[in-house]
Amino acid sequence: MPDVKARSKRAPAPDPFDVAIREIEIAVDLVSSGRARVVELVGLPAAERAAGFGVATAQAAGVEFSVQRSGSGSASLRIGPVLGVRPVDG
Repeated sequence: MPDVKARSKRAPAPDPFDVAIREIEIAVDLVSSGRARVVELVGLPAAERAAGFGVATAQAAGVEFSVQRSGSGSASLRIGPVLGVRPVDG
């Protein structure tokens, strides 16, 4: 039986920038396809580094994109709603 723990210890950790890019792509797809109104990505270590890519990707899809910074200095990315769609209060 293969030793899964030993193999997983040798596997390199995913690059945080690549993870952030992929999460942004998925969030933009969810919003632009109508499967989600807004997606907020929180806790991504490379969120600010990937924000430029996020802006370009969101604009190309007609989706709003913003960066929110907390008091602790961490950043979250808010993707959505679709541009021109007024958010519902509540």
